[in-house]
Amino acid sequence: MSPSPDPQGLAFDELAEDYDRGRPSWPPALLDGVEGETVLDLGAGTGRLTALLAERFPQVLAVEPLAGMRAVLVRNVPGVEVLPGDAERIPLDDRSVDAAFVAEAFHWFDSRAAVRELARVLRPGGVLVVCFNDWLGGFEPPLPAAARAALEQRWAELPPPGGPKVRSGEWKRGFADAPFEPLEERTIEHEWRTDREGVAAYHVSTSSMGALPAAERAALHAELLALLDATAYRLPLAAHVFRTVRR
Repeated sequence: MSPSPDPQGLAFDELAEDYDRGRPSWPPALLDGVEGETVLDLGAGTGRLTALLAERFPQVLAVEPLAGMRAVLVRNVPGVEVLPGDAERIPLDDRSVDAAFVAEAFHWFDSRAAVRELARVLRPGGVLVVCFNDWLGGFEPPLPAAARAALEQRWAELPPPGGPKVRSGEWKRGFADAPFEPLEERTIEHEWRTDREGVAAYHVSTSSMGALPAAERAALHAELLALLDATAYRLPLAAHVFRTVRR
């Protein structure tokens, strides 16, 4: 039997529109030093990173398991080839891409199977980039106390989000004894600017919120919009960028 990804990572299918509205873009410096003609965006989601890749590389292949996310991705980045598939069974030929990117997704994969598949589809000397955003503080201005209370009430009844999975480093396990150079990490600070719609969309589109019935999630979204100030919000971020090369 083929390995499967963490099922909580598949909770985003019904959250695609809010996920897209509630996520920042990536800093262009993330692409520094990566060359090639054909690149893979694995676990591409709604295309936040795909759009950046499409500006730089001649051919971008976006692989995403969830139909809801793919529908938004196709709308956001027309012209990119979007394929159904997951990290444990990448629907590409051996040695078919010059570089591969994974943004905010590797912690949901079966690490060993995903690394094995990435080694298969990357050409020797190809670059793999894995990246995660980390908050540097919280939203400015801060969320009102009533909005925090509404969120905390739901969080108490929901599974934990994906952040602890990232921080544990468990996602790196598959690289042991794999045909990749050691992972090198760098940090790129950047900032997301949004409005109360974006703040509300972020909070109702985490993996934890996927466990809420759709009606309850919609009610929380409306409650947050009523409580949040109609102003501009900023969120300081650190993009943690891990890079390695296929031997």
